[in-house]
Amino acid sequence: MTHFVSVPHGFAARSRLWFAIICLVFAPIDVIDFLRDVGSFHLTPFLPLSLLYVVFLLFEQVSRMALGHPPKLLQLFDSTTAVAAIFISSIWISAFFPSADPQNLAISRAAYSTWVILFAILFVSREKLFLPTIIASAFRIFIIFDAIAIVIQLLAVFNGWPLPGLVFGLRILQVAGILRPSGLVADSNACSVLIIFFMGLAFLTRTYLNRGKWVGRGYYAAGVVLILLTISRTGIISLVIFAAIPFMQSKRKLKALGASLLATIVFGGLALLYLQSTKTLSAVVEQAQLVLFSSDQRQESSSIHFQLLAKGTTEFFGNAKTFLLGAGWGTEYDFTKEFFADSKNGNFHNDFISIAVQTGIAGLACFLFLIAKPLLLRMEWKPLTVIVLWSSMFCQYHGNPFWWIAIMIMSTSLASRRRRRGIPMPALSRSGQLVSSSHMVKISIEGS
Repeated sequence: MTHFVSVPHGFAARSRLWFAIICLVFAPIDVIDFLRDVGSFHLTPFLPLSLLYVVFLLFEQVSRMALGHPPKLLQLFDSTTAVAAIFISSIWISAFFPSADPQNLAISRAAYSTWVILFAILFVSREKLFLPTIIASAFRIFIIFDAIAIVIQLLAVFNGWPLPGLVFGLRILQVAGILRPSGLVADSNACSVLIIFFMGLAFLTRTYLNRGKWVGRGYYAAGVVLILLTISRTGIISLVIFAAIPFMQSKRKLKALGASLLATIVFGGLALLYLQSTKTLSAVVEQAQLVLFSSDQRQESSSIHFQLLAKGTTEFFGNAKTFLLGAGWGTEYDFTKEFFADSKNGNFHNDFISIAVQTGIAGLACFLFLIAKPLLLRMEWKPLTVIVLWSSMFCQYHGNPFWWIAIMIMSTSLASRRRRRGIPMPALSRSGQLVSSSHMVKISIEGS
């Protein structure tokens, strides 16, 4: 039998790992804007953190060379980076030749998007060996932070507390009189789906950790609660799709299906009995219809969404310049101003339409490849691809750094080398020390 004796890494390696975890925790957060919503994009905490991370990597390389070691080469050149390079080129071509950009946002937004995409590629390439540990740790921390933010949101509403101007997005939307807290992500729909992405990445990487239960079930349960609090229809359906992943991976599908049906019947039956006994069933059903479908806010939102889709589709297929080169990166606010006044943050609420109009057919093709690669190549991330495709039809995520990091993670296979060789993934010990397979002593014990 083979055992692995863990030998801790050095201080620099542990520091970089924790730095990577912090970057991933802050990547989805967009309610904090150091520019107070006056810039061409939101200067969130992630941006300075990502810059410091890159500086740390450069310092690490210089230190290695100063000690006489060769620089650590990164595997950056593959199909994903090649397609990403073409996509970035499409962004800049459209930004230099916009159809209309009255607020002059195209160049700065192209620079922002380029930085986010390049950082995502660099981050995943450098931390590929440690991604399961990074994802598991970051997921747990983000869930705690988001829960705290929601408590602050609710307390602020109920007590009339003012929120600092720096936290411009920490507000609560309402639908049919019901609060929709979204925590650290300003948009409720985006909040629910990004949490599902986080949950999906953590769940699908759990088998690569030395301790299978490193991410406790309680964090998944908390994530589900946070998603349901947003009352996002896109998020709820995405959550149902996510719930199918454990079932599809189960070796005892009939047993899992039976347990799920039994739980649904028991808890659903108890809920119905309670509602009938209190004579509130009809009121609850009516309120649910209002919240999800028939309220004025929901009907107006659905109407605007379909009008945006029609306008974007017409622009893409009806304008040769838009079809070939795009109308200009970061300029979709000019097409949506009739729906969102003169808001510079107005968009099509659909990733595919948005990318098509902004970058043209080449950018759209690259974007679709980056999303669909796990599905096409039957990688371990393919269940999440379905959620990405579904959710991208009803909201936009490509402006969020975490979305790009998730896409780049999904474009790489963690199983490729390590599973074939039987090498365990590194992890953090309870004391915070890094346990790396490259620093493990392999001991074979005969007859054991």
